[in-house]
Amino acid sequence: MSQLALYRKYRSGDLSDVVGQKHITQTLDAALKQGKLSHAYLFTGPRGVGKTSVARILARAINGLDKLDDNPNYLDIIEIDAASNRGIDEIRALREKVAVAPAKLQYKVYIIDEAHMLTREAFNALLKTLEEPPAHVVFILATTEAHKLPQTIISRTQRYDFHAISEDEIVARLKYIAAQEKIQITEPALRLVAQMANGGMRDAVSLLDQLSVLTEKIDEKITSQFLGLALSSELGEVLDLAWQNKPELALQKVSAITVNGVAPGELILQLQRMAREHLIAEVQKPANQKKIQFYTNALEVLHTAMNQLIYTANSAIPLELAIVKMGYNLNSTQAKPAQSAAKAPQTISQTHAASQTVLPEQKSASTTTNTDAVALCDKALSAIKEHNNSLYALLRSGGAHVEGNKLLVNCRFAFHQNRIEEHHNRALIEKVMSKTFNRTIQLSCSLDNKPEVAPKADASSELVNSAMAILGGELVDGQ
Repeated sequence: MSQLALYRKYRSGDLSDVVGQKHITQTLDAALKQGKLSHAYLFTGPRGVGKTSVARILARAINGLDKLDDNPNYLDIIEIDAASNRGIDEIRALREKVAVAPAKLQYKVYIIDEAHMLTREAFNALLKTLEEPPAHVVFILATTEAHKLPQTIISRTQRYDFHAISEDEIVARLKYIAAQEKIQITEPALRLVAQMANGGMRDAVSLLDQLSVLTEKIDEKITSQFLGLALSSELGEVLDLAWQNKPELALQKVSAITVNGVAPGELILQLQRMAREHLIAEVQKPANQKKIQFYTNALEVLHTAMNQLIYTANSAIPLELAIVKMGYNLNSTQAKPAQSAAKAPQTISQTHAASQTVLPEQKSASTTTNTDAVALCDKALSAIKEHNNSLYALLRSGGAHVEGNKLLVNCRFAFHQNRIEEHHNRALIEKVMSKTFNRTIQLSCSLDNKPEVAPKADASSELVNSAMAILGGELVDGQ
């Protein structure tokens, strides 16, 4: 015997029940009390945030029906799925029916769901009705993609933009439903459900419904396994290891998480969420620029990794590169701190002591390179800087110079070499160099990983200024 789904059982009955859309429900409630109704409404926003529910509530309220009177058989409240009734013939049939007076209620209300799916011809046919509707008809258009609606349609409606529902509001609603249904579930587990729902109440309640079949108490571990998510403690450990610039350990942890069933794309999203939370927390207290820079960099590389997922058959690669870059970009250029400075932090939660940033000086051009070649190389590098500042810094740190028809770059780190030799970066470098020298210049990038003692940086050099712009740091005198 089938059971009523929770999202249907706990669907909002009136405007006061709607979660997370007060800016809309308060306005509609005031309009209803004052008798100021529009002939056409447009409800737009993400899926599962209450657009159709509010449309049904409004349709009943317009006709003076009780909130519990959710009779689907009212002939005067008509719901149309535009995805399957999108043609001009269906809209022409609707126009004919609009002229007929209501069978029982005061108003005929047409709720057109997924309105953006209507064809251009259907919109044109609907436009005339929206311009001069009969007094007994109200239209409510609902859509997730309002930008696909013609402006001629939008301009003839009252538009209401629904927002994604906050995590706290979703958790509070899930707590209420769990209590009513006697579902034993912890708050951390509910928070995972809310995160997975991504601002949609309907999806959150549906996930709770799926979890409710479990007889044991539902905790964060059970929920994470069910949803294919990592535990918050695991995410924190990955970020801690990246903060300590221990990529090998961070990658081991990531591998263990993905082996347990967490998809790389989902793990990237979870790490993004946690890094964002930490960044917001850091900027709201006395500034720790190093931590702010770390989380900012983490969000940037994770965002890049998410965009790269669609271009690779192995989804683990963008994730692993992001983990390496997270700490590497922040810490790779640090020299050993002076005796007066404290040691680097061991975990994100520990207090950060003063540290010093020392960047290697720009390597001089080869002695065999003439003055004109040096000037042209500098000109080309400046042009590259306008396109990609970080690539410019990598070339400078590798002592980029031209000998014959080759641009020679000697990198201290394999990651720098890999970054420079990426297809799009190589293409940019060779194009700019060849154009500047008026002949074909090929990139030749080598690796010199011999340990060196970093000399004191010249704060006035282009390299230092560029690196400071990238990393957001400042030079500290090491004497």
